[in-house]
Amino acid sequence: MSYLLIAGLLALGLVLFFEQETLEHALGDARAADSAYRYSQLERDLLMAALECREGALTDVRLTSLRHRSELAVDSASFHWLSPESQQTLRRLEQSLRQGDPASWPCELFSGWAGLIHPVVIEATDRFNTVRGRLLAQIRGLRRDTVLGFLVVILLTTAALISAWRVNRRQRQRIASLESERAFRQRLVGMVAHELRTPVATISGFAELLDCSDRNSQHIKRIKRMAQRLEQTISSFLDLHRLESGQPLQMKSGRVDLRALLDEALEIARARYPQTEFALEASGEPVWVRGDEARLLSAIQNLLSNAAKYGPEGEPVRVGLRCEGGRARLEVADGGPPLSAEEAEAVFEPWTRLARHQGLEGYGLGLPVVREVARRHGGDIGWEPRDGGQVFWLEIPCEPASR
Repeated sequence: MSYLLIAGLLALGLVLFFEQETLEHALGDARAADSAYRYSQLERDLLMAALECREGALTDVRLTSLRHRSELAVDSASFHWLSPESQQTLRRLEQSLRQGDPASWPCELFSGWAGLIHPVVIEATDRFNTVRGRLLAQIRGLRRDTVLGFLVVILLTTAALISAWRVNRRQRQRIASLESERAFRQRLVGMVAHELRTPVATISGFAELLDCSDRNSQHIKRIKRMAQRLEQTISSFLDLHRLESGQPLQMKSGRVDLRALLDEALEIARARYPQTEFALEASGEPVWVRGDEARLLSAIQNLLSNAAKYGPEGEPVRVGLRCEGGRARLEVADGGPPLSAEEAEAVFEPWTRLARHQGLEGYGLGLPVVREVARRHGGDIGWEPRDGGQVFWLEIPCEPASR
């Protein structure tokens, strides 16, 4: 819109710029036409002086007026219009009145000068009529061009407004479509998650009641693991559904030993990914934090699960935990090829699956929820390359062990 409006203003400016010279000429002609009457006034004063001279009543006021009129005639803006003969006549008269003594002139000399000035008056009058016609044409042209310029500006402004309205309408339609799609997805996620939670809980409960003989124990454990995995996925669905709906996650607050939670999460991860080695690099001292124990356990499990699923086969997952400077920092490192900066930013967005991870389990739900959990605990989550691999870290405030 702004480009079209600027173009219209430039067009109007160009019209006015090119008409400036015409306008200046028109103003000059107007000034000259306005001064043409001075020749007729000079002729009239000469005739009046001749009449007063015959009557013996020629005064100094009349002679002074004659000198003044002759000077104005020579200096007038229309003087350049006149022919060389007319210009010479006016100069001679002005010089005679200025250098001579008109009071001693015979009366016939005033009449003679009036007769010489009369053709000048006729010439100036003809020029005035010509210029007046040209002035009227120039004024009409200026008026037409100015009106056309403003019409161009109005048309371009109208086109700009229409274009902006169409763009805004398309944007509103797009936003409405995205909001409708998002609302449908949120309703679908919430509905599916709630509908699946009850049967999953039923499967887990009946798996506990099944016969745990050696012949069935492996099958029952597998049922339990799959039920737990499905229940975790449903919980992630529900958490993401709350976040996208603008609802905060439900959080509890209590004093939690993050070191004990890490041990529990490692036990679950080792049972779930027996082919992966999890190497713990942390002291046995408790790391106390204040927060939601279940949420923190789920966040740690997510980081461990991602490292086991997406790290290279045969490479150990190194896990570290420390509390320094009032901050507890959990690090989970794998030896896989590090993510690019764009990929590292994308994995924290909901529903994002990297091309390198296609075909593996997961829905792109875990890390966005983990990030929200970390921030709700006054911390954050991040990624950085390290030693040919990469590290995902989670950092939240910790408390002194003696508290």
